[in-house]
Formats: sequence, C-alpha cells, structure tokens
Amino acid sequence: MIQVLRSQKASMNQHTRSDHHSKGDTKGDVLHYIYGVFIRGLLGTALSAAAIGPVMAISPQPSADTLANSPDSTSPLSAAPQSSRRSTQLAGRTIQRSEVRSIWLDRETIVTAGSREGLARVFERFKAAGINTVFVETVNAGYPIYPSQVAPEQNPLTRQWDPLQAAVDLGKAHNMEIHAWVWIFAAGNQAHNPLVGQPASYPGPILSARPDWAGYDRSGNLIIPGQTKPFLDPANPEVRQYLFDLLGEIASRYDVDGIQFDYIRYPFQDAANNRTFGYGTAARQQFQQLTGVDPIELSPQNRDQRQRYLWNQWTAFRIQQVTSFVSEASQRLRRQRPELILSAAVFADDTYKRQQEIQQDWEDWADQGLVNWIVLMSYASNTRDFEALIRPWVVESSYRSTQVIPGIRLLNLPAAAALDQLQLLGQLATSGYALFAADNLNGEMQAMLASTQGENQQAAMPSDELAIALPAANNARTVCLDSGNEPQPAILLQLKKCDGWFGCDRHSQVFTEYT
Repeated sequence: MIQVLRSQKASMNQHTRSDHHSKGDTKGDVLHYIYGVFIRGLLGTALSAAAIGPVMAISPQPSADTLANSPDSTSPLSAAPQSSRRSTQLAGRTIQRSEVRSIWLDRETIVTAGSREGLARVFERFKAAGINTVFVETVNAGYPIYPSQVAPEQNPLTRQWDPLQAAVDLGKAHNMEIHAWVWIFAAGNQAHNPLVGQPASYPGPILSARPDWAGYDRSGNLIIPGQTKPFLDPANPEVRQYLFDLLGEIASRYDVDGIQFDYIRYPFQDAANNRTFGYGTAARQQFQQLTGVDPIELSPQNRDQRQRYLWNQWTAFRIQQVTSFVSEASQRLRRQRPELILSAAVFADDTYKRQQEIQQDWEDWADQGLVNWIVLMSYASNTRDFEALIRPWVVESSYRSTQVIPGIRLLNLPAAAALDQLQLLGQLATSGYALFAADNLNGEMQAMLASTQGENQQAAMPSDELAIALPAANNARTVCLDSGNEPQPAILLQLKKCDGWFGCDRHSQVFTEYT
C-alpha cells in the first residue's frame, strides 16, 4: 500500500515541476505519471525494508493481463508544511533537534588546510557563521582522506595527517555534529587525476585494482562520453560488500555523528539517444537469469510491447540495485551504531526524471525510513527557481520520520541572493539548510552568515531590526519597505527579525532586484 500511495504523491510532485519548467504538456505529464505507477508495480514488495535483496523477482515473460493491468491511481496526496524542529526516529526512540545549519566541507578545503591547525581555522569560520553540522568529504573519487584498512589507497594529498579525526575533535570542541560524506558508486574523477599525479585515463584506485567491478554504458565505455567519473556496478555483490566494509570502518573507527551517502545513483543518461548505463558483468548476468534477456539487447526506442515491458523492467532492476543498497547499508550501520544519523545527498528533480536518468528513487528511502535526512542538491541562482525545486518536497510531501533539508549552492551566488533563499526556508518552516560548499564561503558570504546565523546575531541587533553591511553590487539594488524607510543602496540591507529567523515575509520586508 505504501508503494501505491507514494506513487500518487510523487506524481503530484512531478507535475509541480513540469508546470514550472515546461509549457504544460498535459499528455506528457499523464504518461510520466502512469510510468511512475508502473515502475512501482514492478518493484512491488521486493523493496520493503524487511525483506530486501540484491536482486528482485521479475517474471521472465509478461502476460497479457500484466500488460493490461498495470497499477494505477488518480488521487494525489498533500501534506502540511513541516515544523522547523524535527523529530528524528533512531532505534525506537525520538530525539528532538533544532534546525540543521550545515555545510559541506569539501576535499579542496581540507587539502588546502593542510594540517589540524589549518582545519581549526576553517572550523572557527564555521562557528562564526552559525554552522552546527559539517559534512566532511571523507571518501572522494575512491580515495579516503584517512588511513584505511579497507580502501586500496589513502588520498596522497592527506597522507601526512588524518583530517577526519581532526574534524571529529574540532566538532566536539565547537559543539558541531560531524558527518562523514562518502562517494558511494562514483569511483574516480578524471578532473581529480592530475592533482594526484595520475593520467586522465586513470579509473581511480578501486577500479585500477578491480576492473571487474566496473559499470559500463551500452557501447562498452567505462565513462559516458562527456562525463568525467567512472561508476561501480551496484549489482555486483563484491562491490556492495566492499562499500559496506568501508562504511563500517568509518563508523567503528571514528566518533562521527552521521554518515552521508553521495553519488548514490547511476551516472546521468540520455535514453532518447541510447546513452544508457549499468551494463556491468554482474548486472547483465543477474538480469538475464531473471528474464532470459541480456539488457544490452534492449532499447527504450523499441515500440514492441514486450520489448517496452522488458526495458521498463531493466529500469526497475537498476532502481532497485540502488535502493536495496541503501536499505542494507542502513540496517548494517544502525545495528553497529544505532545513534548514527544517516543521510543522502540527492537531486531535487521530479520522480520520473530521476528514475529515467540516474535511477535514484529517494522518496522510497524516505518513506521506508532508511535514512534520517534527505539533503537536496536544490541549487538555483535565484529564489524563484529555488522555491520551485524545493516546494514539492518540503511543503507538498511528508516522509514520516525522515527530514528533507534543502541545499544552497554558494558558488557565484551573491550574498544577498543567498540570504533571500535562507529567508524562504524560514517561511516554509524547513528542517534547516545545507550550504555547498566551504570552498565558496568567501568574505561577503561569511559576513552575511555571521550577521544572520552566527552566535552573536542577537548582540548585533538594535531593537527589532538588523542592519547587515554588504558590499555594493553594480548589478543589484535593494529597496527597504519596512518602517517607512526610504530606498537604500545595496550596501545596506535592513530586515525585520521574526520568530527566530531573519524575515517573516520577504516580499513585504525587502526587495532585491538583479538587473
């Protein structure tokens, strides 16, 4: 029943996005909706948290009844906005937490810090900016930043120290939560190779040692043309065990507060142009055993009824490889450390798009309670687009005990625009926010966060108004509308403080126009 209900809700979310980003192709929306329901019918109870496995039961031959009676539903669900305080269910007990004010601490910032002392200065900036949770990039491109007994090789740029242990210690000193941010299925990065003295063709330390663990596109390429990252085959039992061992090592050796799954998906694909992925040896063998067909022979362009059915089963098969991994990893980690907060960094795109392009069905993880937090990579250059990305998930949906935390990308984002997006989150009563990334925390952004989010914001506030000094921008002008103020230049932004945030109604308090 959960699967059917969630397909209705996901369909509603998908329509919301389609209305904003397209001209309203009603026929296409309906087809997308039917597809989403159909995929969940294929997955069925095989995706339940209690009885999940590396493969699912798929009928070798589709019957006429199966093709004619795909699950369907027409009643969309909605939910009230979530509270700004979240209730996290861990091992049968409920823990109340204040809003999450988090930041991704990227590998480049860690490497640039170079030592425990250098990292301490980074954490001091976080503290001043009001950060209370740090996602530390612990495994990047197949390299852990710490000396691992599981991974083939530590990142050469961090061998002289242990940044993860330093971050754990600094988190305790500053009363911040430390979460290990781990690349899951992405196993390398051609853009990273020159930094560690490797040629562009180097597949990364994992696939260099175990090339049989690789995933491939339908043409046999390790990396889809135009992309930079090779991916592991999620269907390979040895790949899964390696990743379970790696996650378990982090949880056992380091007193982290949480673990975040990143690249918990397949690489981006374009099925319309036959650019699809997932054809690792293990995946092909398993799917052929289940259906009698090698998936390399299937094409989304084939209009034959049976071929279309099998293609949809191949899509469902790959979705389940990711979901079943999340389920088993969650079960293992919670047995090992029941108090751990598990999160996933995911895309905010609509359900159909994610199923088709990256086989990431995170709503199912949230519905099953497999993770505590869903952290959206909801990156937008303006508040209107930002709201369109997050509203389906933070206002129009509800996921039991799983909290949805929107992400804001700081790169090339003016501080005033970032502030406007933060204001929106306050109005929507979200569980908090995640900032990407530490490398983009420039002086202007730091000053804005310190003034609005930092521990000294109350002291800096005259009566009920907060004055924030921002560098003037040639392409922006700010008009203050509260208290009868005259229009002000962009160097001064006045906001009214309400309900513990920094704006009750951004439309009536301040207006910033970018030209």
